[in-house]
Amino acid sequence: MKLLQSAFFLLSFCGTVSAASAQTVYGGQIYVNSENFTRQGNLLRVRMKVSYDSSVVGSCESLTFTPVLKTDSFSVVLSSVIINGRERERDDHRTEILSKGRRNVPVVVKDRNAGKRYFIYDTTVPYQEWMQYCRMYVESEEYNCTGHRGHTYEDLVLKNIYLHDRSTDTPDPKVRSYNFLDYVQFLQPQGADIDKFTRTGEIQIQGNKVLEKLGGSKFNRSVFNMVSSDIRTELQRYGTSLVGVSINGFGAPIGNYRRNENLAMDRALSLKKYLMKQKLTNRNDLTVGWLAEDWDSISSLVAGSGMNLRDAVVDIIKNVDVVNGREREIQGINQGMPYEYMVRFIFPKVYRIKYTLTFRHDGFDSHSAMQHLGSNPATMTLGELYATAGFYKKGSREYNDIVDLTARLFPDNPEANINAAGVALTRNDTKLAYKYMSRWQTDPRAYCNMGLMYLAQGNRDKAEVYLQMAGAAGVPQASKALNELLGK
Repeated sequence: MKLLQSAFFLLSFCGTVSAASAQTVYGGQIYVNSENFTRQGNLLRVRMKVSYDSSVVGSCESLTFTPVLKTDSFSVVLSSVIINGRERERDDHRTEILSKGRRNVPVVVKDRNAGKRYFIYDTTVPYQEWMQYCRMYVESEEYNCTGHRGHTYEDLVLKNIYLHDRSTDTPDPKVRSYNFLDYVQFLQPQGADIDKFTRTGEIQIQGNKVLEKLGGSKFNRSVFNMVSSDIRTELQRYGTSLVGVSINGFGAPIGNYRRNENLAMDRALSLKKYLMKQKLTNRNDLTVGWLAEDWDSISSLVAGSGMNLRDAVVDIIKNVDVVNGREREIQGINQGMPYEYMVRFIFPKVYRIKYTLTFRHDGFDSHSAMQHLGSNPATMTLGELYATAGFYKKGSREYNDIVDLTARLFPDNPEANINAAGVALTRNDTKLAYKYMSRWQTDPRAYCNMGLMYLAQGNRDKAEVYLQMAGAAGVPQASKALNELLGK
């Protein structure tokens, strides 16, 4: 029972579950987890747990921890927290007592047995619409014993945030509130992939001083070392095996298009042969591809950038084919200044390698599942998460937290999202329910929960249509909802 309690302490921290157990910053010495982003009216509240070893800074040194929210066009710097070494911490505490001053700083909790410390970061900033699409970085700035600034490190913590919107929590008096627990449909995930989990990674080529200068076998060896490092990390977990590797390279439009295509094909074949020779995985489980010029990513990056005439550039990308002089058209805008911006700031981001590693757990029992749930739920398969959820009563906090987590870890799985929508409906959160189901609203598996969502919104006509279709498909909850909730 203690194991279950400790696992769900992590799951329920701040009422949410992070999409990964912990991210590291400052060279892996500071751990960030339990991130929570909540819109409260005109404010965005940001909370997270920050853990670090007591020796992360020297006795008289300090480190400034500063979260930053960014898109390609906007950014906002959040409040900073100073992490002091023992001696500086003692001096600051003495100064505070003598001056009888008060500072708005988090309380640092010390675990002397583990030699760890942590604090709960909690701050608010004015909310802006772009924040729902932003990334979160952490800047770590060193200060030596004399107070002089040292190195500053920037680490990507979250590629996107999960935003809880509490700005419209006031219920509409015209909309009736229902208890949907007896009516929502929870699906059992199907398919061969439910017993697998994936790890993804990205290797930036341009700007990487090592990879930029390498070619042939040396380049292939460097890629192999980076990918195999991630593989070894996962295989250290008991019962984990590698079942597939997919690697895709993306090039930038620098030089002749036909030449780029030939180089891309040659590079992909060379890399695949090298990886097969190194026995990275079984021959049939390895796929390697290379896109000569990744114009889709270029278009998205340009659209989200602050460059001048970006709309004109995006329009050319959409309407002028590469072989018909797309680059030449862009170079002709405003004396080539937009193209120069792209060469300097856009193309380096495109020139990269992305890889997906697929793993399977063997001999995974309920005890192992609980351990993973409490320490690293991102390495659990969809099947394992639902098997663990099955230990709890539907509607319980534990069950709801796991089902909600599955949709965040598996955003492309229909059952996971439809089920998470069902959990949202039991909490009368129709906006979140629609967000989960919007991609599958024409999927018969979603008809029951779609009908309940429209019923909660007060749209009885649409609710009846969806519930009738679900009932005709053999969903007993839908027929029950039609008879009881719609008064038939």
